[in-house]
Amino acid sequence: KICYNANSLTPVEGEMGQLGASSATETTLYAPNLKRSGHGLAGWADSTTYNGLRYGPNQTIDTPDDISTEGLSLYAIWVKSAGDMQNWTGCDSMSKGEVTALKDVRDNNVYAVAKLADERCWMIENLRLDDSATLTDANTNEPSLPLNNSWYYENTQTTLTTSNHLSPTTNPLQTNWCESESANCDNQSMLATNNTTLFVDNTASNYVPSSDVYSYGNYYNWYSATAGHGKYGSSYGTGYVAPGDICPAGWHLPTAGNSFTEFGSLDYAMGGTGEFQTGDAGTRQSKKWRSYPNNIINSGETTGSSFYGRNYNAYYWSSNGYNAVSSYYAYSWYVSNNTVNSTSEYKSDGLAIRCIADYLQ
Repeated sequence: KICYNANSLTPVEGEMGQLGASSATETTLYAPNLKRSGHGLAGWADSTTYNGLRYGPNQTIDTPDDISTEGLSLYAIWVKSAGDMQNWTGCDSMSKGEVTALKDVRDNNVYAVAKLADERCWMIENLRLDDSATLTDANTNEPSLPLNNSWYYENTQTTLTTSNHLSPTTNPLQTNWCESESANCDNQSMLATNNTTLFVDNTASNYVPSSDVYSYGNYYNWYSATAGHGKYGSSYGTGYVAPGDICPAGWHLPTAGNSFTEFGSLDYAMGGTGEFQTGDAGTRQSKKWRSYPNNIINSGETTGSSFYGRNYNAYYWSSNGYNAVSSYYAYSWYVSNNTVNSTSEYKSDGLAIRCIADYLQ
């Protein structure tokens, strides 16, 4: 058996949900959905001192022989916020594999952050920014374009919230953003995991309670992810990178599409190819992506009013449009149980977000 301890030193919000899916040789942990005020959740450890083995929150563990008899106790690794995410400059001083936590000043969410194998600093929790946060030119990545672009009320406001900034229905110039799939996304520029309508209709979500935003984050279509720069149906050329997004200032959406992009480079640094991997190679690489401290979550995606693939695969938005021919798609990074690669997804679908820190100038 596997036992979980959320750390009783401070009360935590959320519920455990089901603990894991097991076979004779391995156990995959379900994301725990826990929150501790002022802290980021970095994963699990097998000792209270965190000096032993560490596991990602959705990691597959090769089952050792003694688990069935002695059991395995896991303890939540809570990391206290060391400062604000906005324009953070601490990555250079961190060692590879080191973890810290930072606060997003827009909504005070705290995220665990790690220096990964590519020696870049990444969020290792999914973005939870919701429609109550304020987007200003001081706290959002490349804000000058969306703040001054003609699509937003002809520059009549200087402070934006995600509810009026990211929803096509509140933007008179973007009401038909998803014109070929209007029923699916006109009113779903930002999709939250605690949307009860989605949970009622989707059996895959029964693994976790409806308040699982702590682990799975919020789901965003590409219009939201790129702060309005990634328009639906626009014919961007291959390699197009949206000039702005909803990551905090000093952070950005990673690029994807080949081994030279930021997702691809991280995969390559972890021993992968940076491109399509399937079968045994994909299985090994998938386990690496979900291991500590990479911590990729099998959050699936939202399409219309339901979830797809939750607890079985992961989709994370990149800042890259797909190509000029397939203008309704953008690149994402995809991880399943036996496949890892850059793939194209409908810009109208809701995917998770991880942000990467900018290079210091």
